[in-house]
Amino acid sequence: MTQPHLDVPKESVDKAIELVGYGALLILFGLPVILYYSLPETIPIHYGFDGIPDGYGHRRMIWLLPAIGILLYGGMMWLANYPHVFNYPVKLTTDNIYRQYRYAQRLLRMISTLVIMLFAFLNYMSIQITFGELDAIPTWPLLLMLAAIFASVGSYIYKALKNG
Repeated sequence: MTQPHLDVPKESVDKAIELVGYGALLILFGLPVILYYSLPETIPIHYGFDGIPDGYGHRRMIWLLPAIGILLYGGMMWLANYPHVFNYPVKLTTDNIYRQYRYAQRLLRMISTLVIMLFAFLNYMSIQITFGELDAIPTWPLLLMLAAIFASVGSYIYKALKNG
């Protein structure tokens, strides 16, 4: 069964989530643009679970996270415009479809923004380690970001089932 195409306008919170995502994208791309020629030829590109670098590569690898990030962010934001192709944890009815579409779109916006924030943080930390400002990537911000992603999914599932 195909689901109907509905226009679900963005609310203020959706616009705010996107604005934060665009800001994180700006940081993710801006730092390498500004600092690229200041970086040494070899930079850390892989880290162990303890956050200590254990792999190194050419400085052009600083562009890997921004490249992956723009593809993920752009793809997820594009997909958010097509909630009729998603799978839902409840049966869609005329009473709940608009609400379910909104919840699903917001979840995609939130996850894509959190992922871009995570990538921007990792790129910033890599630059700090490269310049000798840090020895390792701190793990607590990574755990906090992962918790935020899981909390977003949990919140979505709760709302979708409660208001299904």
